[in-house]
Amino acid sequence: MIGDRWRRDIDLRPRSGAAFVAAAMLVVAACGGGDPSAVPATNQPVASATSQPGASEAPEGGLADQTFSVGEHFWHSGFRVEVEDGEILSTTAALTGKVTTTLTLAATLENLGVDTGFFGPSVAIATNNNSYPAGVTSNDIPSVPGGLKSQGTFAFRIDEDFDLASAELVIGDSDENQARIPLSGSGEAVRLEPSEPDIAGTLSMDLVDLVITSAALQYDNLDRHQEIDKGKQALVLNFDVVNRKSGNWSLFAKDLALIMPDGTASPPEGADLGSVPGTDEGVTTAGKSAWFLVDEMPAGAYTLRFTPGSWFVGADGVTEAAVDFTIE
Repeated sequence: MIGDRWRRDIDLRPRSGAAFVAAAMLVVAACGGGDPSAVPATNQPVASATSQPGASEAPEGGLADQTFSVGEHFWHSGFRVEVEDGEILSTTAALTGKVTTTLTLAATLENLGVDTGFFGPSVAIATNNNSYPAGVTSNDIPSVPGGLKSQGTFAFRIDEDFDLASAELVIGDSDENQARIPLSGSGEAVRLEPSEPDIAGTLSMDLVDLVITSAALQYDNLDRHQEIDKGKQALVLNFDVVNRKSGNWSLFAKDLALIMPDGTASPPEGADLGSVPGTDEGVTTAGKSAWFLVDEMPAGAYTLRFTPGSWFVGADGVTEAAVDFTIE
């Protein structure tokens, strides 16, 4: 299924320390402003945050205190995140009279991987005329055990020109798949939801079978909590191995290749294979997997090719097996 573990023997592209530390961790204070290139083009009508129902009177140089509902969710970096509601709060320094306005978003983070991890992509709020990166702190960074959930809060320092009506929560760098969530209750969300294509088949040889049990198309690497590059998805193939050769033998990532619709062959980006014990009668080892990079719109005909080590070549001399499948 989607949560099946991937082996981390092949990494995606590295992230610099600055980019990773500047990720939108939870319960943090933020610096205002941002890269103007992150501001989305939109023709939505402009409305100030103070136009929301229940807003208090705005202090000079700040915004009115208010709460608002979001009710959106997205997938990113090995997490499923529910963004429930938000709050805008302005405070005035007693000595200087300086007004600081902070927007916070309450969220529930579910770790879809197996190991403990924390939510680390870059996060910002973009409006028609500005962008506001999430703040950074070493405190209260959430570590979520694999398969469990944790509560957290994204925090952003905003200014008196902040426009809630056009605001979007943007998750991820521009060179990777980005999720985009409208905060005003209107607008189209980009959730990066994974899917489960209907892929089945058996790669059969004299001494060994690989039986495909399920598949997933997703935009991230669950166990490494990293996102796939923009324009690509990960095709995860899960299978059971039936070994009819007595002893302890191994499978390797190089034993598999995916033939793409254009005829090119790609090795796995990662795999969880390893030891597969066997007997003459056959032993089944469940829970093996491999994943490949495919186009974001991957429709087409594919072939999975299996060329194991010589120890799996039987008396018939057959050295490889293949199975064809189609992604709609």
